[in-house]
Amino acid sequence: MLYALLLAGGKSSRMGQDKRRLQFQGKSLLELSLSLLQETGADQVLLSGDVEGYDSLPDLIPDCGPLGGLHAGLYYIREHGQLDKDLLLVIPIDMPRLNVDSLARLVTNIGDADCCHYQGEIFPCLFRASGALLAHLESLFAESRELGGKRSMKALLAFGREKTLPLAGLPDDLFMNLNRPEDWQAFLAGESTR
Repeated sequence: MLYALLLAGGKSSRMGQDKRRLQFQGKSLLELSLSLLQETGADQVLLSGDVEGYDSLPDLIPDCGPLGGLHAGLYYIREHGQLDKDLLLVIPIDMPRLNVDSLARLVTNIGDADCCHYQGEIFPCLFRASGALLAHLESLFAESRELGGKRSMKALLAFGREKTLPLAGLPDDLFMNLNRPEDWQAFLAGESTR
């Protein structure tokens, strides 16, 4: 089974406003991202964070960034799915140029690896939803809640067998990330010239 997790629990502090509510072509980034994951063919889409008006998964361990969202997603799969059999596709709320093809490539190419992502990129990524990964996250958080180093998404991608896909044939701006107001303005300006 393929689960998809939308990371939408951040504080948007650099943006200065809630990224989930930013509007593009009459829809919020939240609505656009959820639609993308559904179009990708996920059997179930999970929404990470405490999102008012939506059925969402609050972090079980607060203030742990993307790892906290991933932990909540894996815990959900442990309770409702099948650890060690299911896959978990993860994207953040602030990458509006991601498309179905780029996400589907991860799913079709993971093979027997534990995770799959694009060269030089952290997101989007696909994990084998395993008991070992959940136990690893819990041991990291039991040790400390300080983020960075081994408690980063980059380090987590290297946990187990990692598969990296080449960027060849992908649009240059596919992995554009909207963190600050100027990123949002650049995204809107780029769309108006397309």
